[in-house]
Amino acid sequence: MRSSRIYLLSVLVAATTLVAYSGLAAPNPERDAFYGETHVHTGWSFDAYIFGNTKTSPEDAYKYGMGEAIEHPMGFKIKIDHPLDWMGVTDHSEYVGTVKLANTPGSAISKLPIAEKLHVKDKADIQRVYLFLGTSMIDNKPIKELLSPEVAGSVWKENVAIADKYYKPGKFTTFASYEWTSTPDNCNMHRNVFFRDSKKVPEMPFSSIDSQAPEDLWKWMDGQRAAGNELLCISHNANLSDGIMFPTEVDFKGRPIDKAWADARDRNERLSEMKQIKGASETTPLLSPDDEFANFEILNYLLGFPAGRAPHISGSYIREAYEHGLAMEATRGYNPYKFGLMGGSDSHNSGTPYRQDNFYGGHAFNDGELKQRMSGHIFAGLDTRLENPAGLSGVWAEENTREAIFDAMKRKETFATCGFSVVGRSSKI
Repeated sequence: MRSSRIYLLSVLVAATTLVAYSGLAAPNPERDAFYGETHVHTGWSFDAYIFGNTKTSPEDAYKYGMGEAIEHPMGFKIKIDHPLDWMGVTDHSEYVGTVKLANTPGSAISKLPIAEKLHVKDKADIQRVYLFLGTSMIDNKPIKELLSPEVAGSVWKENVAIADKYYKPGKFTTFASYEWTSTPDNCNMHRNVFFRDSKKVPEMPFSSIDSQAPEDLWKWMDGQRAAGNELLCISHNANLSDGIMFPTEVDFKGRPIDKAWADARDRNERLSEMKQIKGASETTPLLSPDDEFANFEILNYLLGFPAGRAPHISGSYIREAYEHGLAMEATRGYNPYKFGLMGGSDSHNSGTPYRQDNFYGGHAFNDGELKQRMSGHIFAGLDTRLENPAGLSGVWAEENTREAIFDAMKRKETFATCGFSVVGRSSKI
């Protein structure tokens, strides 16, 4: 009996030592709330670089999430009061890193003729390059010189390597992730794609240049999952989708929505972003006239601000999607809109402002100063006076690891919040 007690004690001591050594607390089966960022861009995103974020990389974004001060593109220091628990850097997969490389002497792209069209020297170049690359995506006319595996593939591999470098199980969780940036006819159909681990990620991410149809993204994701690579996507804040984020009759390709479509969406698109710097997408006074809070952070426009077009409201808001999903379940036997909720930022500064009293915009030189924001400055259709602090994503997980955080997202045990006050925290984000 005595020897068995000694053996049991030695096992407990060894287990305690292992936990202490690894930095992991014992998993909580009742689960804890962990707060993270699911939507942030660095200087590797083509638009962020053009906006003026020319110096930072995913490393800076992770440092910021861990509570370190980093430099805003306009030169001042930015910092959050309390570190995040987890995050994924979601640079645009389309032309990722290419503008930065084109403006870096000696890089592979800088030696190509196309580099001349990507040089950013003054404010006029910002608009020119943004329209050059953005229009190619909207019109689905890819610039082939910028899509080679030697360029885009190498940037993606470095992105994954940086995520692995900053992954500290039990303390700070990072993900291999990116943004699929479908923008057909100026409608925002973006999705942020998260991988459960980094061991089996593809050589290249599936981008909107491969296809602008979410159905094709889901098909690719199904293929990845069949190959043992678990992943999910989060639909972008839907308020800028022009009514096509949550369809009820036909899909993106014009085919009738059926149970197979609903199942594919639910299988792959488990979550939806409800709030970020560019407004909220829960509801609007037009859809919820009796809700006194329905006008919270409403920002309704189309990317690129196409002349003569007023955005469609119906199909762009989450509360209505839930209602339509229930109606579809009752009448058709399937519901594609059973997603969980997340909050994000969509900041293009590598760092994110989560509170109004710590707000410094989200688009580098376009909104980095209070005087500039309040002047009514407009770029790409965005009135900077209507920007707001970012949202945050919360998950209920057993521990702060990739597996536990991802599985919580997959279970949809999530919530969207903001940084003004966080339950259980001693300070603000």
